[in-house]
Amino acid sequence: MVIIKGFPLHDDALQSFINRLGIALNEKRNSNGKAVFDVKIARYNNFFTSIANSNLAFPLHTDCADFDSIPNTIGLLCVEPASEEQGTNNFMFLSSLLKHLSEDEKQKLLNKKWKFRNQERSILKIENGSYTICYDRITMESFSKLNKSEIEELNNFDKLFKHLAFNIRLEKGDLILFRNDLMLHGRSAIDINSNRLLKRIRFTIN
Repeated sequence: MVIIKGFPLHDDALQSFINRLGIALNEKRNSNGKAVFDVKIARYNNFFTSIANSNLAFPLHTDCADFDSIPNTIGLLCVEPASEEQGTNNFMFLSSLLKHLSEDEKQKLLNKKWKFRNQERSILKIENGSYTICYDRITMESFSKLNKSEIEELNNFDKLFKHLAFNIRLEKGDLILFRNDLMLHGRSAIDINSNRLLKRIRFTIN
């Protein structure tokens, strides 16, 4: 995880910088269909266009957990912070989680597959000899019929993740870069009328 202070507050500078680090993910819903997405409150017919575009708390998760290929790095540029102590960004290191898991618990997380829309993935995976994590409860529950035991399992995960999490309050001009496969991230709730604006870019580095 890295925080760069005083970064220019426009899409082109962010896109250009990330292009020097890795391969950015372009999406139709992003600004001009490119790689930068405005994380702000946005509604259509009185419905939020996504949870990222709501004022709701966003639980700890992996971005793009249901994609064919998951970008391994995320950048968030703070253009306008929320007022007071709202909208803090929450993070949990995978390394912290692994210290709290027994070998049996790790094996269970490696072996059990969960449905992420059209993908079936385990929460833990070993790639090139190292653990990675993939978790997004909202997606997991939206596209699966979970039994009582599985729901309780996810409840226990969420409690542990929250216990291990820490908060960062981004200031205007802060660009935070973090690994999407080695961390979970989320945010606290914000006021419905907040002008909070983050520029998000997802990319893959080797």
